[in-house]
Amino acid sequence: MANDKKVFLVVGLGRFGISLAEKLVELGQTVIGVDNMLAPITEMSEKIDVAAQIDVEDEASLIKIGAKEVDVAIVAIGEAIEASILCTSILVEIGVPVVIARAANAVHAKVLKRVGAHTIILPESEMGQHMAENLVYPWYASFTKIEGGDFVLGKINPTKDMIGKTIAELRFLQRYNVVVVLLEHDGEQFAPSPSRPFDIEDKLWVLGHKTNMDKIIDKESEE
Repeated sequence: MANDKKVFLVVGLGRFGISLAEKLVELGQTVIGVDNMLAPITEMSEKIDVAAQIDVEDEASLIKIGAKEVDVAIVAIGEAIEASILCTSILVEIGVPVVIARAANAVHAKVLKRVGAHTIILPESEMGQHMAENLVYPWYASFTKIEGGDFVLGKINPTKDMIGKTIAELRFLQRYNVVVVLLEHDGEQFAPSPSRPFDIEDKLWVLGHKTNMDKIIDKESEE
């Protein structure tokens, strides 16, 4: 289950690593944080389960801190590309089930992939893309993006042309290219019925491509 407690190793406690480690703790996970420098270890020593200053490029040091026993390792090292690559390679080789590595650029990402990183993230690039999407689609921030594509899930009000009509009457999927997955009314949630007319007080949980969703949101805002 999603809320099962796991052990996470965060390598590199810069701003990104610290933010990640603190959020994992907030979500009830066990966190081991390591860094070459003493300052971030001192800062995090009482905030996470284990904080240790080690040589993150040394296999024996990583094993000693418990890297072989973790469920997920995140190499959050920023600009020290050589250290990032070597550490990622070690973690993969010693059998960490999931190794996630932060890349500084596209070339760095390619090398990390070659040494076996299971997932690669480019936080700065992704942040820029996310901001651009929010500028073009202002509603986007309140929706959940479905990983691997441009589909989103979120809650909308029924538009005027929906009220008093059923999903079947509207031929909802064909008309809007969006699927109603859940309905809310008076604080209760229930599965959508093809024969129940939409009410003005309804809230619709809908799933669809963001361009199709944008058309509904635009229509809703005009009314």
